[in-house]
Amino acid sequence: MGDNTTQQKKRKVEWHTSYSTMTVREAEKRLGSRMYELEEMPLDRMLANAKHLEGVDANVILKAKEKVYEQIVQNLEMEGYPTEASADFRVSDLVFSIISPILASFKRKTGREICLQREQEIISTDNETIGMKEFVVIDWMSATEERFILFIQGKRSSVGEAMRQCLLSLKCMRDNNGGGEVYGFIMTGETWQMLRNDGISFQLSQKMHVLFDTIDEDQERWMKDYSILVDCMFGVLSTGGILP
Repeated sequence: MGDNTTQQKKRKVEWHTSYSTMTVREAEKRLGSRMYELEEMPLDRMLANAKHLEGVDANVILKAKEKVYEQIVQNLEMEGYPTEASADFRVSDLVFSIISPILASFKRKTGREICLQREQEIISTDNETIGMKEFVVIDWMSATEERFILFIQGKRSSVGEAMRQCLLSLKCMRDNNGGGEVYGFIMTGETWQMLRNDGISFQLSQKMHVLFDTIDEDQERWMKDYSILVDCMFGVLSTGGILP
């Protein structure tokens, strides 16, 4: 009996195909859509149906932006500005610097039991595909129920690969949730893009620039022109993972 169970588990693991090894054609077949047909849309359209900033006032968001700015500057002071030549720059450290104050602020002000998990494994509901995500935000609905809200994938070199993994993850996350909307972000260091899966189609936002080379000298400029990602994050947290 024990041997049979072990063999069944081994066969089940063998069924999994990693997102990172799937070709574009294989990914598109699973998604039911063509990746190249995704057109970038304005951020306000992406969040038009979101319960944008629900339960969070403008002052909370402003303070979160100030904290994000502070942590970005500290990160760049330690690791330097991300360029093509800076091979040792750790994108994941920058991601954590940006999202941690946003998540903490949202959690405190709304009471939602969200948590951040790193290197989270996501398996499709049919056990066909599997992916390891750098950052995944989950909403603990109860002791026995959790829902995916968003994930973030950082890629310095291959945005196309990050896009493929993001889309596959969005499908998997929504299937595991049983509906609703889920969001993902792909980022290279300087730029971020948001993706959404609402069960009808996939949407891709225009690029958001979050860094510039004199960021440590001009907080006012960053707050005015580069902090839109913080607004998007609050909007996504308010909407992602909630069933209709």
